[in-house]
Amino acid sequence: MKEKLERAKWFPIFILAVILLLIYNTLGNFAQITAHISRFLWVISPLFYGVLFSYFFLIPHRFLEKLFKKVRIKLISDRARGFSTISLFILLIVIIVFLINFILPILFTSVLDLAYSIPGYFSYVLAFANEIPEDSILNSFNLVETISEFGSNFINRIFNAAVIGQYAFGIISIANELLSVLLGLVVSMYMLLERDRIIGFFRSLGGAIFKKEKARDRVEKYARQVNKVLFTFIASKGLDSIINFVVVTSILLILDVPYALLLGLMAGVFNFIPYLGSLVAVIVICSLTLVTGGFGKAIQVLIPLFIFQQFDGNFIEPRIMKMSLKISPILVIIAVVAGGAYFGIFGMFLAVPIAVIIKQILLEYISHAENNDDNGDNGGREND
Repeated sequence: MKEKLERAKWFPIFILAVILLLIYNTLGNFAQITAHISRFLWVISPLFYGVLFSYFFLIPHRFLEKLFKKVRIKLISDRARGFSTISLFILLIVIIVFLINFILPILFTSVLDLAYSIPGYFSYVLAFANEIPEDSILNSFNLVETISEFGSNFINRIFNAAVIGQYAFGIISIANELLSVLLGLVVSMYMLLERDRIIGFFRSLGGAIFKKEKARDRVEKYARQVNKVLFTFIASKGLDSIINFVVVTSILLILDVPYALLLGLMAGVFNFIPYLGSLVAVIVICSLTLVTGGFGKAIQVLIPLFIFQQFDGNFIEPRIMKMSLKISPILVIIAVVAGGAYFGIFGMFLAVPIAVIIKQILLEYISHAENNDDNGDNGGREND
């Protein structure tokens, strides 16, 4: 009996020592652990892209499936999902071929032209700053010195990277990322084709892990909420971003703004970041137009962009999304900054839906806990 008591007394100390040893080894090999995590994330990136693409393609896939089910040929109507998957895949191949042959060359030329024009643009901005009167409040911020230092550092970083071969490494990284994207497209087709089996598998897995019906129902409820938020954000934001790309590019082409296709693509991509993305895109477009075309051209660009952004935010996007994310701008800023700091550009894009999911789960948990407390109090009063 005494031996059992001694073991029970030392057991928590042993557990604490093991935990401290694990923490010490983790901190000591933090760089290696981070490298392994990065490697693992790169390996599963096609699956990650596949999930994103499957959410985005779900609406057109369902639409095509309904059309094929209405076909009177039994061979086609019975295999409507398979024919819709094949049709969507063929359409994607046509779009990819079009992008490679027509859009990518224009984007590549624009990027190179912009890179070589950056020193001249900085010289223009520096000359404008030098013309500011000495008694102006802007001179109290050391505007000239700040612009000059930032410009020289930025330019040196670009052209030194080309000298030491980091551009080649960047091209290889982009090629690897494009390969992951293409594999993700293939994975998404399989996920759309087998989505009923995938959902059934996770339901069976949940039933095997959570034996109690209440716990299983709560987990399934959380899973539906997560699925709804991700589907709403990715599919709706993706469609709205395409609209932003087309409209912004058209406006810039009509106004004869340089790098119109590149800037329109940037506006479409940045639209994935609520509140901040569109604002940043407009600032960048107008700033570059100010440097390349002058103040009058920048105002000509700002007015239609501002009108479109208001129309998009108050009419187009709410009609497409049909569900408000219900998240404050402050939380958006914090989520985007944290996501970008730890996970780069994809962290910035996915920070908002993840923040919404965490918020909804926490609110649901708090509501469930409060209801249990109320039931417990009522039960206690009835017993009294």
